[in-house]
Amino acid sequence: MKKLLFLGACLVALASQPVMAQAGGSEVAVVRITEYVTTIHVSVTRAEGKSEQWKFDSGDRGKRLDASGQGYQKLLADLYQQGFHLQSTFSSETSPGVNRVTMVLVKGQPARN
Repeated sequence: MKKLLFLGACLVALASQPVMAQAGGSEVAVVRITEYVTTIHVSVTRAEGKSEQWKFDSGDRGKRLDASGQGYQKLLADLYQQGFHLQSTFSSETSPGVNRVTMVLVKGQPARN
């Protein structure tokens, strides 16, 4: 009998409060990266049109790649520290030698598969 009452109480609680996953309202950041031959331009756009620009060295066509690695590391570490997690990515080559990558990051717990 106790188990039946407990199960009934759980069902009432579930029915009266929405699940957090259905509530929505997650904060989203869109990161657009444009890689040129010598520089990398990054635009981070958040809700309500708030955006910030990053610019760093691309590593001179394969030499000194640590310059671009450090730039990406600072950018992603900053976003992860704020609670953002990578949701999806897509890329395109807009013209020869110019690549564009777009990353969608969501604030909150990372999705588990």
